[in-house]
Amino acid sequence: MSDAVRRARHREVATPANHVRTVARRGLHAAVLAVIAGGTVAFAGTTAPDAGATDPVVMAGATVEPVSIDRAVAGLAASRFEARTPLEGVAVELVIDGEAQQLTTQAATVAELLTSAGVLVDQDDVVSAPLATRVSAGMTVEVTTVDVADEHVTDTDEHETVEEEDDTLPRGEREVVTEGVDGVTATTYRITTTGGEETGREIVARAVVSERVDEVVRVGTAEPAPAPAAPSSSSSSASVTVPPAAAPTGGSPKAIAAEMVAARGWGADQYSCLETLWQRESGWNHTAENPSSGAYGIPQSLPGSKMASAGSDWRTNPATQITWGLGYISGRYGTPCGALGHSNSHGWY
Repeated sequence: MSDAVRRARHREVATPANHVRTVARRGLHAAVLAVIAGGTVAFAGTTAPDAGATDPVVMAGATVEPVSIDRAVAGLAASRFEARTPLEGVAVELVIDGEAQQLTTQAATVAELLTSAGVLVDQDDVVSAPLATRVSAGMTVEVTTVDVADEHVTDTDEHETVEEEDDTLPRGEREVVTEGVDGVTATTYRITTTGGEETGREIVARAVVSERVDEVVRVGTAEPAPAPAAPSSSSSSASVTVPPAAAPTGGSPKAIAAEMVAARGWGADQYSCLETLWQRESGWNHTAENPSSGAYGIPQSLPGSKMASAGSDWRTNPATQITWGLGYISGRYGTPCGALGHSNSHGWY
């Protein structure tokens, strides 16, 4: 067969295939443009009686199924319709820290669901599904909030008082050797709260503000000098010299004391000091008792039983108490004014 004949036959076979392929492409392009423009397919002035044909086409030795124009147009129209149709809401359950709520949502993902519900999550919070998960009907999404915060706490360790007996001090006398200081510690805790409940606590910082120091007090144990014997009533009354401001009336404790002060040869100034001193100690009440130390009576003897050296009725008799008290002042301070001066500077005598 000559080359001219072979070329002629080749053209006769190839031309129809090319023609079908070209018509199909042009028809598809026209359909796409028609759908994009208005959703209606119109082929003005185009004649393609085989546009919907599905016969195979031979291309370069291979069989290719041509695209159906009708199917392409129908698919594009359906996609466009679906894009224009609003999504229907689906029912889901949203659980926040154990509290559940039922929602109907059009959210596409878990992230959109949380945003539409006004739930903000951070990197510490725990969500039961990845945020990109697609939302589906009947789905349950659980969110557990996790908060981390610092708390500052100050602890106080109160100091104690340590008493030490000292026989160089009169019994009942107290002297502070070391001042007490409370211990203070500042601590910072890092607290983790999960779902509203504390789930973790760790110490991140601790500092000692002040060390605790116990107070040390010396307590006297030495017995005072024996009180002198009480003067007889006859001698006392014979030598009474009472200042006008402190005149005895009806055997009151102050009147008895004024007589005894005068009997010792002390003047009105000493009686005035005594009156101030015992007013401060007991208010001149012969049954006064200190609830802390146990000191008793007008002179506040510690213990009160020491006044038994002046009489067995020391609990109820003001005269017995005053007799002992004046003897204690004389042996310890010399005069009532000396005792008052010590009380003014130390708070006790």
